[in-house]
Amino acid sequence: MTDNGYQKMSLTQRQKKLETMLVCPCGKGQVYIRNLIDPAQRAAEPHLALRCRVRETLGIKSTTLFVEEIVLTCCKDPMQSCAAYQRYMEKNAAG
Repeated sequence: MTDNGYQKMSLTQRQKKLETMLVCPCGKGQVYIRNLIDPAQRAAEPHLALRCRVRETLGIKSTTLFVEEIVLTCCKDPMQSCAAYQRYMEKNAAG
């Protein structure tokens, strides 16, 4: 995601591109402009972030992932790349 085409995209275009790259079913539709997720960040430059409902359900304190984390965890097979998703699936399988 560091190619020049990505750098020239607007924030909304980047958001849509990141959405299309997501593999994790829990992340679909959860990519937002960070300032909308965390009002305390409104003074900061806007960036993309993902609000992870799995992490919220499990009670994990950091529920917001930023672009680098999203690419490393949510854009790959979550059973291989995301400990929170693995724990969530194990919990649901146990009933």
